[in-house]
Amino acid sequence: MSRWIDRNKLSSKQTKSINGKMLGNITEVEENYLVTEGESKFYIPTYLIERFDGDSLWFKIDEDEAKNKFMIATGPS
Repeated sequence: MSRWIDRNKLSSKQTKSINGKMLGNITEVEENYLVTEGESKFYIPTYLIERFDGDSLWFKIDEDEAKNKFMIATGPS
């Protein structure tokens, strides 16, 4: 995870795709990925973080890419 983001402040924050679509709220913060839950559950790698504006964490992917690549049944090993 990027050094500029305080992982303690991310719990329950909302997440958004690069085009502003809601991906859910953060339910878990791991070293290499975040778990978000809303309509779907995603395991998104931390290297895809674009920015954190204090309220929302933005990813460098769109909603379709999140659904196609990171909507998986269990977390990465």
